Amino acid sequence: MRPLAPILLTLCTLACSGDPKPQHSQSAAAWPAADTQKVDLGAVKTSLPPAVNDTFVAPSKAPRLRIDKIPDAPEALMDAVQREEGISRFCYQEFGQKSDPKLVGAVALVVVFDAGKIWSARVGADDWSSKAGKAVNACLVDKAPQAWKLLPGAKVAPGRYVVQLRFRPT
Repeated sequence: MRPLAPILLTLCTLACSGDPKPQHSQSAAAWPAADTQKVDLGAVKTSLPPAVNDTFVAPSKAPRLRIDKIPDAPEALMDAVQREEGISRFCYQEFGQKSDPKLVGAVALVVVFDAGKIWSARVGADDWSSKAGKAVNACLVDKAPQAWKLLPGAKVAPGRYVVQLRFRPT
């Protein structure tokens, strides 16, 4: 066995010596030319469905549900409500429209704000076209305080505020 060791060592050294040479399956001449033709992207046909209208309506565009002696939410808080309107839409679509596809209505949430966050929410008033709106209310009361976060640096005085939300089918 000893005489084979130097031969094997020599063969390994010869086989592994030098820089490895890249092996290409095709030469550079075989690659296709780059497609540099200009295309009008506005003329490209798509198979995407049309966009769906949002169900959220900003409170300033709708008449106010009446809740006495509680001020409307300040602008910084309403910005958070509008920025995170997906939670309102989720509650409306999942808990309201699945029971009543034609559900229309409004809800005025009374939120307690302190130390930079919403501590609680309750329904101060609502006006729904069917009983399915009650499930939307429950979802909003549960999820809104967690979702509606102020931007860093936004200032809102501690207190109770009314957040008005309106919903309609698309």
